[in-house]
Formats: sequence, structure tokens, C-alpha cells
Amino acid sequence: MAQNKFNLEFYGGPQRSYNHVVFTPAQPGIDVKAPWNYNLGINFLTRLKQNLQLSVQAEYARNNQKTINYPNYPDMSSSFQRQISTESFGNYSVGLRYNWEKENHGFFLQPSIGITVNKFFDLISTDSITQVSYENKTEIIPNLRLEAGYKYYTNRKNYFMVGIRHQLGLQNLNPLSFYRGQSAYSTEISRSGSYTSMFVGYGINLDNWSKSKRQEYKKNKAKESKEIKRDRAWSSGAYLVGSGFLRFRPKSEREPNLGFSHISSGSLFGAGYRLNSLSVETGYATFSYANSISIPQLNTRVVLNSSSIHAIPLTLKYDFLIGDKNRLRIGSSFSTYLITGSGNDFGREGGFGGPDFNLSYVAQNSDLNGKVFFNAGVYAELPIFNSSLINFKVSQNFGSPKVGTVDLTGQIKGDPVGFKSSGTLNGFMLEMGYKLPLNLIFKKGQK
Repeated sequence: MAQNKFNLEFYGGPQRSYNHVVFTPAQPGIDVKAPWNYNLGINFLTRLKQNLQLSVQAEYARNNQKTINYPNYPDMSSSFQRQISTESFGNYSVGLRYNWEKENHGFFLQPSIGITVNKFFDLISTDSITQVSYENKTEIIPNLRLEAGYKYYTNRKNYFMVGIRHQLGLQNLNPLSFYRGQSAYSTEISRSGSYTSMFVGYGINLDNWSKSKRQEYKKNKAKESKEIKRDRAWSSGAYLVGSGFLRFRPKSEREPNLGFSHISSGSLFGAGYRLNSLSVETGYATFSYANSISIPQLNTRVVLNSSSIHAIPLTLKYDFLIGDKNRLRIGSSFSTYLITGSGNDFGREGGFGGPDFNLSYVAQNSDLNGKVFFNAGVYAELPIFNSSLINFKVSQNFGSPKVGTVDLTGQIKGDPVGFKSSGTLNGFMLEMGYKLPLNLIFKKGQK
């Protein structure tokens, strides 16, 4: 089967970068970790032969580096993570893709050669202790890429794809160096843009955009009522889901008279399965949070920016139809969230104060992995484009463990104090999501 004349692919996925970190002097109480990050890209392909395509690719890739610190080393029972660098690269490549095609699916292998581009600020002069000058610089190094994947065609030879890619940087980029004030301690990070990634994407057959193809499609397309399309969108089967939400922290955690300080955000991406009126969903969720520190002696609160929590949800939903034209369904949901980790703390140590107080804080090494919290709410779901669904949900988080716990010491109105403070993930939530039923995409396969 011959390839389309032109294809345009959009893709993204998680990636693991390969960095090298050197501590001077050596730090046995610190391990290094390159956490999972992500890349997003676009790929233009044109047919050279029946199974061979030319690829021109552009990509945005994130790279960061964390350390795992053991404050009581050699006792490794307690630890905390700290992010020491975050940056973005551009990857641009040209390659050849060979395809093995079947009736409604295919496999591909694509070697490429390209460049990695890093734009950064470089220190160029120090005029005084407080005045520092920087300039924009760009570093470019060569790379080699190899990716393999699987494609599943829809009825117009568009396709979904999933695959794996490895990129090998052939030189090192500009080193990242960090120094601890006037001390002799330093950290240097070397990286070449190398990474391994899994990706998912969608390929568009640009041949369909020609006038003759559009007319042919309209001529052969069976007329289908809006009601039938909506019914199919709500029929039993698998679906993908994504949502964003705002969480309003409980009144006990809010800082008074400070506008929207009690609102934090989050997101969820996942998949689900619908069976009649019952749905089950899971995926990956991120909740941002803050620690609101109460100072009762002054009748006030101070909010410390903190971190994020990552969790895997398991959600049960049940809904019912409103009206007789498949335009609205109302339902209830219940979720259990299993915490899998946390993001980088805003600061392990610090301090703050005012006219009548001065406090210092140190974050506790609390292990939240494996702990759970819950969410219950109601939602409304409406069809959009007659082929997918948009939903609005109001809910409440409850049963959260303590997060962002800190030990505080200092003085309030001249009196010495020492206490603990923590936040939670509880609170009222407003959520908007999008659902893509897969039975609409794969109902016919390739023709």
C-alpha cells in the first residue's frame, strides 16, 4: 500500500534525559536524578517511494535535574528532593522513514540526523558586587535520532501513532555551574541533549485537503443525524479524558484580605471505559498546594508557596439523560487518589517576618507516597462537535494527609515560639474537562 503524498504529524510524550553531574568536593550524601519530563513536536513527511518518506521534524524538549539529599547520611532513612536546573531545548532533524503497511495499520522505522539548539543567558561581566551583566547566547550541537512506532488508520487515512525514540547528542552543550556563595562547594551539570522517549501522536493525511478529495468524501459520506452521533458519543466503550481545575482551599487555610491567595490549580489526563450509564476512569493528576501558616497571636496568616502533588485517580461515575435529544447528561462521581510523589519544594529553608514577628522555617522530610485522599461531586456533560463531550464538575476534596509540613522557630511580639504548620489538598473544586470517545474514531478503520 502506497504512502500518502503528504502527512503532518503532531506528537508528544514523556522523556528521560541523560545528564552528568559532578560535585566538588564529592558529596556522598547526595544522589542525582534526571526525572521524567516531556517533549512536543511536529513532523512533516512527503512520499519518496511506495514505502519510503522524507521527514522534516521540529521539537521542543524539556530537561531538568534533581538531587536526592540525605540530611542524616550515612543514615538514608530520610531524604528530600531538590530541583537544581530546568531548561528547554529545540531539536531539528531530517530523516528517512520506512513503512511496513497492513490493511488498517502499519509499522515504521525512522533514522534522522539533526541539531540541538540551546538558548541561554551567559554572565559577561561583573561591575560590582550587586550589578551583573548577561547576554543572550545560542549553542548548536549535532545529534542522531532513531524512532520506531505503530500507526492505526482512521477511515480517511489519518492515523494515531505510538512509538519510542532515542536521541544521541554528539557533543556537550554549555556546562551549567552552581556555587554556594563564597564556599568551595560547586556543582557542574554536563548534558548533550540525549534522551529516550515514548510518544503518542496523530497524523493528518494532507491529501484529504485537496478539492477533489473533499468533494469525493462528501459524496460518499452517509448522512447521519445529530441525535445518532450524540448517542454514539455516549455509547459504551473506551475514551480519553483531560481536564483542568481550580481548588479553593478551606477557610481555615486561607490568608485573609489577600484576594485569590486561596486558589490553586491542577490538571488530569487519563482514560476511561463507559458501560451504559456507569463509567470508570484512571490516569495521572497534579495538584498544586501551599502551606498557610497561622499566627494566632497576631490574628493573621502567611501563605508560603510550596510544591505539587502527583497522584493516580480511580473514579467511578454514574449519569442519566436529561430530555430526549441527547443534549445533556447529569451525574455524580467519586474518586480515590493515590499519591505517587511530589514536585520540587519552593524552599527547604527560609524565613519571613513583620513589625511584630520574625520566623524561620525548615521543611520536614514527610513521605507521602502511597497515601490517599478522596473527592466527591456532581457534573454535567454536553456534546461538542456532535462527536465528543465537554463536562463541568463541582466537587469537594476530603481526607487529605498533611502536605508541606514545616518546623517554625522565632519570636512573636518578643516571645520565643516554636511550632509546626502544614497544608492539605482538601477544598472545593471547579473542573472543566474534555472527553474523546474512541469508538467514534475506530468505528470504521481504514478504507
